[in-house]
Amino acid sequence: MTDLIESEFISKTWPTLSQMTYLNNASTGIPPVNAFKAMKQYLDNSANAAGKIEDTLKAFKEIRQNLATLLGGDYNQYAFVPSTSEGVNTIAHSVEYPPGSNVVLCDLEFPANYVPWQNASKLYGFDLRVVKSDEGAAPLESFKDKVDENTKVIAVSQIQFGTGFRSDLSRLSKLAHDNSAILSVDVIQAAGCIDTDLVKSGVDFATGQSAKWLLGPIGAGYIFVGQSVLEKLRPRFIGWWGVEELMEFEYRERTPLPDARKFQVGSPSMVSYVGLLESLKTLLQIPGKVRETAALSNSDYLRKRLSERDIPFYDFGPENNSAIVSCKPQDVEKLHEELLKNKIHCSVRNGRLRISPHLYNNQDEIDKIVDNLR
Repeated sequence: MTDLIESEFISKTWPTLSQMTYLNNASTGIPPVNAFKAMKQYLDNSANAAGKIEDTLKAFKEIRQNLATLLGGDYNQYAFVPSTSEGVNTIAHSVEYPPGSNVVLCDLEFPANYVPWQNASKLYGFDLRVVKSDEGAAPLESFKDKVDENTKVIAVSQIQFGTGFRSDLSRLSKLAHDNSAILSVDVIQAAGCIDTDLVKSGVDFATGQSAKWLLGPIGAGYIFVGQSVLEKLRPRFIGWWGVEELMEFEYRERTPLPDARKFQVGSPSMVSYVGLLESLKTLLQIPGKVRETAALSNSDYLRKRLSERDIPFYDFGPENNSAIVSCKPQDVEKLHEELLKNKIHCSVRNGRLRISPHLYNNQDEIDKIVDNLR
């Protein structure tokens, strides 16, 4: 459904897409041209000792405001972290774990959303309970047997990186809250693509970074902290960006900020966030439902074409499908190499070909990759 977004807007905003077939957004998205220009300008300013800290702080506030517009809530619920892994560690080390506590996640998670929990379980002594997936899916029912009154956190990805399974966050949050637990969500494979409201979904904590569907640079990560848990969570680490009166440097007792920024430890990667700001501005020119519909229409068309070619793929139904399509043509690794030679970009994950179209893709590109599959 390329008519949802004008082709001229796409060609002007992402000019390099004309030189390749890019269907690998679950790995990294292509930043808009304005993001590159803004980052270059920032570096040029640095080389000429230009720019003021007040301008930087203003830009940081605008980024948080744009994240709130994109993902829901108030801008004071957002703060910066270098990566998704850092964001997951933030929540993992901010929760109290009385004896007998447990944390529940599933075996589909990317390492960024399970390695920190494995480490935390060793440090704090809680039981790490792993839900077993079935055919690429981990629905709500599979979590119910693992969650009880001693569960402190349910940790899940909104969309699973390898299979594309999309979780029902509202139902998971109810399961968590019915057991006085926190729902922590890795949103990296959804933010910028799937129209999401973290507050309406009942999410307590979320984290991601900009280099995938947000179409920003690596190094610009973020967290969201729900109002109901903001005062309950206690930062394990704190730094000068997380306290009041940022620009007062003399030695004295410092007070943590009252909002999500209390979890910020050190100076953010300025140039990365300059790029993220422009990426967010570009995405927010397109209504959330339009972004989602454009991406999902591409992935739905891909599933249709794969079915016509009798190539197996995961299909979880309309409620749980995403823009990530995991399929299994023959000789996946060799096929992937051949696709790259033809400037057709996708990924191999867990022995399957992962194709992930975004809002700037179209059905002609889907036809091109399918015609190259065996």
